[in-house]
Amino acid sequence: MKAFEPAIIVTRPTGQARRLTELIEAATQAVYPSVRMVSLPLLTIIPKNDLALLTQLRTALHRATLIVFVSPNAIECAMRAVDDANSSWEQLVSPGVKIGVVGQSSQEALIRHGLTKECILVPAQNESDSDGLWKVLRTNITDWSKESVLIIKGEGGRETLIEQLRSVSAGLEILSIYLRVPLDLASPMWQSCAELDLRHTLWTLTSSEAVRHLGERCKEVNRIPRLAIENSSALCSHANIANAAQQIGFKNISVCEPRDESISQSAAAWLAEQVKRFP
Repeated sequence: MKAFEPAIIVTRPTGQARRLTELIEAATQAVYPSVRMVSLPLLTIIPKNDLALLTQLRTALHRATLIVFVSPNAIECAMRAVDDANSSWEQLVSPGVKIGVVGQSSQEALIRHGLTKECILVPAQNESDSDGLWKVLRTNITDWSKESVLIIKGEGGRETLIEQLRSVSAGLEILSIYLRVPLDLASPMWQSCAELDLRHTLWTLTSSEAVRHLGERCKEVNRIPRLAIENSSALCSHANIANAAQQIGFKNISVCEPRDESISQSAAAWLAEQVKRFP
């Protein structure tokens, strides 16, 4: 009988994966100390930091009355750009500016950068998406003609919130400050996943775009190593991500809150169930 070798795959970009990996390791230690942790950054985040963008960001931050970050990546890249411009958030942003984010992870990222919780508009945990944020924004803002809205995002992505803001004729500026580069389909990093016992493997999935890229890799049945996910489990931080996971072939799917602590606790619960089931 094959040895019991459970594994958890963290698919976040390298820079963001460290904290989540550490939390999962801490949460799973008491459950099964020899669980294998695998890093597979399905996307790489590349900040844009050219002089023209830095100048545009400084100007846009100064005149904005509402700043919307679409993701933790947008926050980290923006804060890095502010540093690269030899400035500070306090110098560039007017007092009383409102900040909108789509989820708890982004709120936590802003707080780590020194912002107060009171200035952040965030939807409820069960509505952590652009529609949820739009609901919060409409509750807190009644006269859009007085608002200068800055959306900080990555290249591409969904434009639902942008369309909603345009529908109320809000003054709108959009800055794309990073690129998402998919992991090369021929990268040797895929080999570490192909070697796992997929019956006892958990994929932590926190991006629909990353899931779709994983699906592209799974379609390449003639590529070595071949990657099959049907018998493994997926832990998704949003229902939309779970839908994407189902579309590419995952059958064992669970959904948790997007916070790193929730993902790590859910991963530990999955592992406990695996230990219980293994004879």
